[in-house]
Amino acid sequence: MSIRLKAESPILLFLFFLPLMTGGSIYLYNKYTQATQSIHTITYNNLVSTKLSLIQNFIGHMQGDLGSHSIKLLSSSYKLRSKYEAQLRVLVTPEVKYLYMLYYDAGGTQLRLRYMLDTTINEEDRAYFKQKFDPATDTWWKVKESEVQQVHKQINSDVLWSSLVVPIFENGKVVAAIGVDFAHEARDNIDEVVTPLKTLYFYITIFMIIMLVVAYIQFLLYYRTRRRGLIDPLTKVYNRQYLFNFLRHINIEDYQILMLDIDYFKKVNDTYGHDIGDIILASVSGRISALIRKKDSFIRYGGEEFILLLYKQTPIQCQEIAERIIESIRACPIKANEHLVDLSMSIGVNPYPSHSKDIDGAIKIADEQLYLAKSNGRNRVEMFDIHNEKEMVSAKHINEVKLALEESRIRCMYQPIFKAETGDLKSYEVLVRMIDIDGKVISPHAFLPSIAHTQVYTDLTKCILESALSALEHNDIKLSVNLDLQDLFNPDILEIILSALKKKTSLASRLSFEILETQEVSNFEELKKYINAIKETGAKIALDDFGSGYANFTYLVHLGIDILKIDGSLIRDIDKNKNARNIVQTINTLAHKMGIETVAEQIERREELEVIKHLGVSYAQGYFLGKPSFDFLDNVKGI
Repeated sequence: MSIRLKAESPILLFLFFLPLMTGGSIYLYNKYTQATQSIHTITYNNLVSTKLSLIQNFIGHMQGDLGSHSIKLLSSSYKLRSKYEAQLRVLVTPEVKYLYMLYYDAGGTQLRLRYMLDTTINEEDRAYFKQKFDPATDTWWKVKESEVQQVHKQINSDVLWSSLVVPIFENGKVVAAIGVDFAHEARDNIDEVVTPLKTLYFYITIFMIIMLVVAYIQFLLYYRTRRRGLIDPLTKVYNRQYLFNFLRHINIEDYQILMLDIDYFKKVNDTYGHDIGDIILASVSGRISALIRKKDSFIRYGGEEFILLLYKQTPIQCQEIAERIIESIRACPIKANEHLVDLSMSIGVNPYPSHSKDIDGAIKIADEQLYLAKSNGRNRVEMFDIHNEKEMVSAKHINEVKLALEESRIRCMYQPIFKAETGDLKSYEVLVRMIDIDGKVISPHAFLPSIAHTQVYTDLTKCILESALSALEHNDIKLSVNLDLQDLFNPDILEIILSALKKKTSLASRLSFEILETQEVSNFEELKKYINAIKETGAKIALDDFGSGYANFTYLVHLGIDILKIDGSLIRDIDKNKNARNIVQTINTLAHKMGIETVAEQIERREELEVIKHLGVSYAQGYFLGKPSFDFLDNVKGI
């Protein structure tokens, strides 16, 4: 499995711009260094060119006066040497250390260099005529061989010194040369100006590099910490928090949802203890993880329940994967310490999550299929098929539902509602289900559309109401029954409700009707009359899914609503969504000021429950607190 975490936008911007700024700083520093070096080079070349030009002018002037035998004449005349030595001394400037003329003496057994002219001002330090000169470098010999001027650079006491040697030709041969040693003082002047700026750029660059390293270390630590926060420590698979993070960043059309549950896991815990149970959970998670791809996401949803999000699989492939998982768990007992435990697993599959209103609805369909798998004997796969479901709208036609009514296969499930502040059980919501001829539990959306506006629908409503009143008669509980707002405009249904409640007035005060508006109401005054008629029996009216659909505050003003059920879309992630929290707080405050109790629907996590309690919502309902069950006490977790 691969971790698919997405950093928040500010972090992405920071991680983008910081390297960009660091790279820019390094680039500018390099460009600045290159520019400084270019200035040095240009200045130095100009300096060398100037010295070369002056010396060449001197040689040209001297040879113009003395002719082609200037060296021979200088050798024979002290007066001439003094004259041209004085002229050569004019070229001496503050940056010049030595300036002298040497001639190549071939009179002995080997070629030697001897002084002809020396511009040293102090006579005691001045070399005498014909004094042998032993060069420290081979520059003078290179001039003789190459017959072109040579430049030699050397650094002495952090000062750049250069020796320029210019040849003197007679009869096409190099017979002498003039050498000048000079310092590159301009370099120091340039460095004095540019070094502070260069140093500033250098430190800025170092600072940016350090910041970049620190930033990436911090991001790595953040990533690791966040990853640990999204991994279940026991099973090492993703946790529920990862699911909510993951779902915000994916296209749900690319995934199929499998809900998995270990059969009779409570019995395993009771028999072997929770330590063994933990080992089994970890082993089961490992087996399933080994069967899926990296692009799939396996999540521990809670307790022994898991969610598997399969990436781009067909319904047939979903069925095969689910059956392969079941076979893997069933085929080999799990070893936990000294125990070998045989297990099985039930799986509900929703291969069409995109057909649901939202991801919560898609997950609930998978959960309903899981419930069907458990109800139908466990150790099996139940799959939701949208195509079959559409066919069922017509296939489960009037006669089939009518037959279910006659055979008492219309049953009620009950989902608990708790007082948010104390955790006391307040009531149950009645949810209708149909049991088909094969014993499978059918959700209402599969058969209600086929009987809408028919007598069978009216008979079904009567059946549900009678079941609810019977449950109230035999149990000290409170119940709420769902009604479509359009049902109140059906005189037959309204008569059934009023007649039943008038016969059992003692039960009416423990019954509420949750009104859900699926179409906009045009005759508001007539609706108000029908609701008042129901309230006169002692029953209460709840407005369901407030905050979605057509429902508006006008109902609160004119219809005498007793209970307001806040839509689950506002409750989902209310601990993270400030806007949702503010809306719920406003709705709750307004309702309480009007004497209306409030119910928060679809609570899935403890964090959502804690916010609801903090906001002062009257009651809480959702899978986190208790799932629908045919028996009142099944799946009741409580607060």
